[in-house]
Amino acid sequence: MSGATIVVVGAGVMGLGAAAALAEAGARVTVLERYHVAHDWASSHGLSRAIRHEYGPLAQYTAMVARSLDLWDDLAHKAVRRLYIETGVLTLGQPDDGHTLPGLEVMQAQGLPAERLSSVECKRRFPQFRAANFGAITWNPRGGMLRATECCLALADRIRSHGGIIREGVRVTRVEPQGDGGRVWLASGETLAADRVVVAAGPWIADALPDPPIPVRVTRQQVCYFSGLDEEAFGVGRFPIFLSGMNQYGFPMHGPGWLKVGLHDFGATVDPNQGYEPDMHEVEAAREFLRAVIPGAAEAELAGVDRCMYDVTSDEDFILDHHPAGRGVVIASGFSGHGFKFGVLIGRLLCALALDTEPEFPLERFRLSRFTHEARP
Repeated sequence: MSGATIVVVGAGVMGLGAAAALAEAGARVTVLERYHVAHDWASSHGLSRAIRHEYGPLAQYTAMVARSLDLWDDLAHKAVRRLYIETGVLTLGQPDDGHTLPGLEVMQAQGLPAERLSSVECKRRFPQFRAANFGAITWNPRGGMLRATECCLALADRIRSHGGIIREGVRVTRVEPQGDGGRVWLASGETLAADRVVVAAGPWIADALPDPPIPVRVTRQQVCYFSGLDEEAFGVGRFPIFLSGMNQYGFPMHGPGWLKVGLHDFGATVDPNQGYEPDMHEVEAAREFLRAVIPGAAEAELAGVDRCMYDVTSDEDFILDHHPAGRGVVIASGFSGHGFKFGVLIGRLLCALALDTEPEFPLERFRLSRFTHEARP
């Protein structure tokens, strides 16, 4: 399908990744974005996103992370931008949590220099943490921070350098398969026909694909930034990205000198077209965690709260598939709060779906058909 006309709905990291891969493959690509690239309301913006290999027993995800890291490095070289900051990843878990130790085994089997630490060794290397209550602690020096907005801008530049078009401030109201291709309806009344349409609309997936409903729910999320901490204790090179019980996570000081702490627990279901205010109860929950595990940061000044939304599936696996009514529409959804790190790789997988070529990784676990007998969450 060299020279195919392709419309991509959504200019988050997944849509941009797909459009970049398609444009590089010779397709004529137009990206439609209801706001603007890296706008601060959805999921692909801000100072940072984690890239970590720790996926418990799910070896395919760990392998996909490794491939993604190589692709981000390649994009950074081509874009002459710094997209990745290596910090290492410290995981604080328990022997029976089903994640920490199986994840260590998978990482070691895939050749990563990951190791198990005792609480004593953890305290020696990372004295900022109170780790005595964690029975399974792992350290992986590979992994760190992706500069989220910079990643999106680099992909946008890549698209334009290959002749692709990004139309911002364009709201899509409906997408449908049509013949072998697809058609897109815009709020302005304009319609677009294409050989393929890739829908990567994030929280707005239901606006673009109302029928059949895509089985995701949209959740409110937020992260806290704390300032005024000692660079020697909490800066890059001294303080790692950490995961605690796969519920709390954090990043070393970056950007304006802020420590980032968040809760991975899925928030309340929200309407993506309605705003919401920061939840100060979550800020206090973050402080309570810090008091217990990283006491030196617990009373730091709150510099700000950043909000975003997740599109969540019931099994937390992605949806990467053709529309059930026609192969002319490709669906990318359900990234469940852990998708950003894969954005450049998922772009290539979506390119393969759109152009009917062989994907780099098997896509069976990401098929829509797994929800056939499941009620919408």
